[in-house]
Amino acid sequence: MPGLLADLISGPMAVRTSEGIAHVLRKAILAGILGPGQQLRERRLAEELRVSRTPIREALFTLSGEGLVDLIPNQCARVSRVTQSDIKQIYALRRLLESHSARLAAENGDRIKIDRVADALAAQQRLGKTGTAQDQAQADLAFHEAVAVAAGSQLLLTVERQVLAVTITHRSRYKYPATQLKRGWRQHGEVLKAIEAGDGGSAETLMAAHIAESSEIAFKHFGADRPHGRREFVGSPKRPEVRG
Repeated sequence: MPGLLADLISGPMAVRTSEGIAHVLRKAILAGILGPGQQLRERRLAEELRVSRTPIREALFTLSGEGLVDLIPNQCARVSRVTQSDIKQIYALRRLLESHSARLAAENGDRIKIDRVADALAAQQRLGKTGTAQDQAQADLAFHEAVAVAAGSQLLLTVERQVLAVTITHRSRYKYPATQLKRGWRQHGEVLKAIEAGDGGSAETLMAAHIAESSEIAFKHFGADRPHGRREFVGSPKRPEVRG
């Protein structure tokens, strides 16, 4: 794996902590640099990142909790593979969790946190169609996470982050066309308006409908990315552009 991770380490970012290492590995997985099924050996990662094996091990445990890495007893870790069944279950969970978060966000009415939801939507719109697939996925994630934060439940936020981490792994593989981007922004805007109005019922319904439509798009791309009917998403064979 020489050189694969070095390109992602830039500026003053501290990677010697387990959090920093988890950030680097997460970014590599989401960008497709570390592909599904790829082995993650502690010793090699430690050499690549010039750290001891302890923070590497802790980072792998963190990513395992997010569903990005599989820890195999007495063997090395591997980047998780996303199956059709995974996609189905993930979006079913998202629909339940995120619609509930939208309702709570509206009912709580925390102005500062709701403003952050609006900021996340504005950032999405500023990105426009020029961003990479990963840029789009990260911007979308930021909006949904902001809604979860506005819900005011740390437990709910923790669970949602784990589910969203798996979603974004797949979502980062494909780029939305301009028409789909605008449709997504409009749906996000409708959810935001309901939250701002304190209408928990509408916020819940609108978010559930948005997630349902997103699941259809995910299944469409999942099928397109499976050659010869394979049921396992294996990602792009080409190394994508990585920004930031």
